[in-house]
Amino acid sequence: GPNPQVAKGTHVLIPLGETSATGWTAEEEEIEEGAERPGGPALNICLTAPPDAPIGRYRLSIKTRTGAGEYAAPFDDSNDFFLLFNPWCPDDHVYMEKTSDLNEYVLNETGRIFYGTEDQIAERSWNYGQFDAGVLEACLYILDRRGMPYSARGDPVMVSRVVSAMV
Repeated sequence: GPNPQVAKGTHVLIPLGETSATGWTAEEEEIEEGAERPGGPALNICLTAPPDAPIGRYRLSIKTRTGAGEYAAPFDDSNDFFLLFNPWCPDDHVYMEKTSDLNEYVLNETGRIFYGTEDQIAERSWNYGQFDAGVLEACLYILDRRGMPYSARGDPVMVSRVVSAMV
């Protein structure tokens, strides 16, 4: 969010090789022996978020410390990433064990919707479009527009209630 705070879980400090107080980890990613890193010397880091981390857009900055001093890389929009609920992660509240459920409810691009009254129900094809450009940003905009606190966005029940109320 616009005012990240460590105490609210919206500003995360992750020491390399350790687990932060909020459950995030940053580990050096192993490179295959003999493989060259594109662009010369580099360090690949794998970030892991806890299952209850707030969803949304994260800005990434790296701070390095050496004997010569400390350096903080400036924010670069190309390093931003979106964190979402993860139905493939057994520890996540939205976990789905069955592959068939994942295919039907998460990965399916099209389906049928039903409308009408109890006595007169109709159906039609529907393109969900959840993977189309701009859809993720629009969903996060709904949360922002409603004023949902960033620190509460790790709770899928609360997020779904806010979205339901707005739609």
